[in-house]
Amino acid sequence: MMADIINWCNLNNGFLTAILSLIGLIISTVAIIVSVSTARLPYKKKLKLSSSLDIEFSQNTITRETSTGIRGISVNAANIGSRDVNITYLGLAIKGGTVGKSPQKMAKTRDEITGVGRIAPTEVRTEEFKKTDLLYCLPRFGEDAKVFLYAHDSEGKEYFQKSGTVGKMIANLSN
Repeated sequence: MMADIINWCNLNNGFLTAILSLIGLIISTVAIIVSVSTARLPYKKKLKLSSSLDIEFSQNTITRETSTGIRGISVNAANIGSRDVNITYLGLAIKGGTVGKSPQKMAKTRDEITGVGRIAPTEVRTEEFKKTDLLYCLPRFGEDAKVFLYAHDSEGKEYFQKSGTVGKMIANLSN
């Protein structure tokens, strides 16, 4: 049996060479893919968007009663990539309803937007929207319009994270 295998290998030299060449080609392709993906790691750019509801606490100095209320919404952008990202807009965007399909950036009525600028890896930037501003601006978009956390960088990349609808956001802020 073993002698037959040795004789077959001696007679079919080209076939074995082709198989070994194919194995070498597969290993070389895998090595190239791994090296290219490793070389790109230091240039990876990625933002993670999140939001939080800001609550304020106050205490009456005479009666010592404590009261709480919703102050607004904060939009956070965390750089989870490997290089700096220059943010040109951080905040909320509205799609649908009276706006249509293209996103409409929400501007602040009284304050300037402070969450813009260069953000280094592992850094977090925050943009706060006051409850009064949101309750004033949101109803004009329609209750079925979608609200997104939105960031735009200087290289033209847009980051979206769905947050809900205008109707739900107004209901949450009003409570």
